[in-house]
Amino acid sequence: MSEKNIFDESIILQIRAKEVGLDWLEVRGIIDKIKEETAEIESAIEKNDEKHVKEELGDLLFTLISLSRHLKINPNHLLESANNKFQTRFEKVLSILQGRGKEIAEPDEMSEIWNMIKKL
Repeated sequence: MSEKNIFDESIILQIRAKEVGLDWLEVRGIIDKIKEETAEIESAIEKNDEKHVKEELGDLLFTLISLSRHLKINPNHLLESANNKFQTRFEKVLSILQGRGKEIAEPDEMSEIWNMIKKL
């Protein structure tokens, strides 16, 4: 039995919709939709509406997958790359904390460490 790939399922659904004319014609429209969905998430968070937050996060993720499809970039590869980049940076954070004799950092210190690592 093969593992379910939800990103691929989204792309298949989007391609089916495209076949009947339901698709963005330009990347700019997708980017505008991402901004709209982000604003809707912020609003739902402010209202402490967990159900709406989940719905809007799903909409945002679906739209991000659409953007990757339009740019011909595999979203599975994107997430794998982002995970690898974060893992590398996280390991550096741990190393810096260990060098400072700490197991955890306060938010300001973590921000300073993270920004230092991003510049490397």
